Amino acid sequence: MIWIYNMIDEAARVDYEFFLKDGCILCKLMNRIVPGCIPEDTITWEGVRSKQINMRNFLQQAETYGVPKVKLFHVEDLLHLRHIPRVTRCIYALAKLVSEDPKQASDTPQLGDEPSFLQEPKKKVDVPGHRDTKDVMAQLTAEKKTAEKKLEKHSLYK
Repeated sequence: MIWIYNMIDEAARVDYEFFLKDGCILCKLMNRIVPGCIPEDTITWEGVRSKQINMRNFLQQAETYGVPKVKLFHVEDLLHLRHIPRVTRCIYALAKLVSEDPKQASDTPQLGDEPSFLQEPKKKVDVPGHRDTKDVMAQLTAEKKTAEKKLEKHSLYK
């Protein structure tokens, strides 16, 4: 987040996810990295469609700059605040590329190490006695249906 502030010379007046939510800051960030890559007159914060366009423009330019597809977030991740760590991972990947770019490195803010919560999860390990959340939810749903059937048979519900 500090890297973004330093890159665009602008501090957030709201929380991180709301600072980024309309996509304007992301477009401004991309234009700081590659001047003019997103035309200024196309960047607007009004309406959901404009926000989607801003995010798509950013994602397209980030990919062009070298961010791998697997590191890009989905528009809905930010638009609906569904997966902010994925958004952060994308920005981090972009920042890392910028810090390694010889054309950029001398006059751009430097980036620290990637926070551990952004790193890809390690290989899934099976723990004896541990059940997957989907299995637990399926069992609870089945138990609820059984309980509802018993209640239907009860004389108070006839």
